[in-house]
Amino acid sequence: MERPVQGRRFEPRHEGIGATERCMREILLVEDSDFDAELLVRMLKAARVANPVRHLRDGIEALQFLKQRENSSPVAEADMPAVLLLDLKLPRAHGFEILGYLEMCSAFDQMLKVVVSDLQRLQDIRTAYAMGAQSFLGKPVNQEDLQNLISRYQEYWAVC
Repeated sequence: MERPVQGRRFEPRHEGIGATERCMREILLVEDSDFDAELLVRMLKAARVANPVRHLRDGIEALQFLKQRENSSPVAEADMPAVLLLDLKLPRAHGFEILGYLEMCSAFDQMLKVVVSDLQRLQDIRTAYAMGAQSFLGKPVNQEDLQNLISRYQEYWAVC
């Protein structure tokens, strides 16, 4: 029996948050670099994003987590991540494998899929979009690009 994938969870601390906000959907950050993950989490906090962040470090761990969520009975939208921030160059399973899995699973249709990568080849970016990514952020991510993403897809973020 597979054990549940937990990952590292970053819980934002904001004064006066009630029960409704504590139940908000999380952001799934799949990034093998702790430095890049910490930087993104700090930028999210600076943008006042209150969603909790779950950090997974490799592709297999991410696929296991997503499969657990998909196979939970009943599949509840509240249990699905609101946002996926996905590096493409991951150990054990490439980010394209994760996008391919998500493309086949209707349970993740409402999740915002954002590729965060230092890949600069136009073909890689086109492939990510063709596989369901809604946005692409180049590394290193800057605060302005992240803020533009949050503004464009406001319904996915809990900003306070």
